[in-house]
This record gives sequence, C-alpha cells and structure tokens, in this order.
Amino acid sequence: MHPPRRALLGLLAASGATAQSFPERPVRLVVPRAPGGGSDNIARVFAGPLGVRLGQSVVIENKPDATAVLGAELVAHARPDGTTLYLADNSFYQNPAVLGALPYDTIRDFAGVTMLAEAPVVLLLNPAVPARNLAELVAYAKANPGKLSYASGGVGASTHLAGVQFNLSAGIETLHVPFRSSGPAVTALLSHQVDMQYGGMSSARQLIETGQVRAVAVTGGRREPAIPDVPTFAQAGFAGVDITSIWGLHAPAATPLPVRRAMRDAIAATFAEPAVAARLTQLGFTPLATTPEEHQRETEALVARWIEIGRRVNLKE
Repeated sequence: MHPPRRALLGLLAASGATAQSFPERPVRLVVPRAPGGGSDNIARVFAGPLGVRLGQSVVIENKPDATAVLGAELVAHARPDGTTLYLADNSFYQNPAVLGALPYDTIRDFAGVTMLAEAPVVLLLNPAVPARNLAELVAYAKANPGKLSYASGGVGASTHLAGVQFNLSAGIETLHVPFRSSGPAVTALLSHQVDMQYGGMSSARQLIETGQVRAVAVTGGRREPAIPDVPTFAQAGFAGVDITSIWGLHAPAATPLPVRRAMRDAIAATFAEPAVAARLTQLGFTPLATTPEEHQRETEALVARWIEIGRRVNLKE
C-alpha cells in the first residue's frame, strides 16, 4: 500500500482546496510525440509507478505531429482538475518563436506543474557517411554543400535546433527533415533516408552500442556517461551547440495550485523510487522535479528567450 495518496489529500485540505479526493478519476497524460522517442520513453518510465502512488491509472495518450501543437491544444481546452496533463518537450517552449501563430497561448492557457527532466542531444551518423568525427564531417559537408540531410524529432524540437546551431557554428549547410518524434527519425537514419540524426540517448543507446549508428558529439557541458568516448561539440571545437532536451509537465490554466503542487510532489516521490531513478539514469535522463511556481517562471523565461533568439536567427527551417 502507498500512503502518499492520503498525503495528497492532506495537501489539498491544508491548501484550502475542495474536500474531493484527488485525483478522482484516471489521469490522462498527453504526449505530443510518437512512441519510441524521448518524450514517450520518459512517460513510460514514470506513468505506471505514479499511477500506483496516486491510486489511479495514468494513461499515456500519444498525439504526435511534427510541431507538437495538436496535443498542446487538446490540453489547453481540457477540464482544469489535474487529470489531464501535457508532457511538453522543447517545441512547446520554442513554438512561439518558431511557428508564430498558435491555436493557444503558451503562457496564458497553461499552468506549470513541474520541469521533469533534461538530457543531452547526440549527433548520430549513418555508417555510410565517410566521417568518424566532427572535423571529418565538416570537411565532407563543405566539400559537398547541400548533400547531407539530418532528421529531427520535429520542427522546433531540441533535435532540430541542435542542427541549426551546428550549421551556424561549423559554417555548413545541411537539410533538415522533421519527423513526429525521435523514434521515426531513427528509423529514417537506419533506412538511409537521411545521413544524420540529432537524437537522445533513450532512443539511440542500443543502436550506438551495436554499431548501427555512429555517435560523434553530444550537446551540453559534459560528456554523456553512457558514451564517454564521444566529445561534446565544444570539446571538438564547435562552440555554441549547447541546446539540451527538456521535458516539462503542464495543466490547463485554471487548474488549482494545490492540485498542481500535489501532483508535483507525487512525481518527485516517484522519481526517487530506486527502480525509477535507475531507469531514468540508464536512458540518459536527469530528473529535475521543480515546483509549480518555479516551473511557471521557467516557462515564461524560456518562451521569452526563444522569441528573442528568433528575432536574430531563422528558426523556421
């Protein structure tokens, strides 16, 4: 038995919320990506244990599209009782800058629950590409302008903008091919539809270990422990390729703060379970579990940052 459900009720009562139990029905977790990518992978790590802790099922609902807009729009108009949640990736925070017009307002129509996790982006090559490191890749790209293509998990995703950053840093041109998540993007790489892919460790680790793809660099300030021989972009001489994948959890705007705090606390406790923590680490995720108030401020800062970047750099291709 899990006592945290009683703790959740206590939190609601202490915060002046209604006396109704929370959650009073199964929780709907909307994931804007297809199965096999980072967003779906992290959802499947914690959804089951979280459901046990809450005393209600947490049902993953994949709503994939290349821009992650469909799922967000669905949640924006959902009942604000904490039982419909949106698992956001980078696209959610960057879409105001990348797409401009949206069928919802990223700030006004959502309320933060928690920043869930972060992870580096890894650049993967099809072994047919004649390059074993970034220097050789850049030399090949400059000798063959416009020939190389790269897959991403969608327009505005971290896996898209890592490619934008690398093109700018290296002074090369590569063609962006967006997919509905990193899962289909990996398939495109393996089937030679594209030459490169920017992806995450959760979907690429096994392929790297078996030699089906070649990892040549990771974003961020440190090497990925699962592939310690692969340098960061900065270590390989290409500064400015520093975007990381992030995942946050959002509720419809009118969802009460006590409900969001209770959900965040249940998630933090779930992340602390040894089996969940070990699986997150194995897949390359660093759990965060910030508070709803912190997450709302994080969201506002991220949206503002990307709008400012979008004024200086073309993020739409």
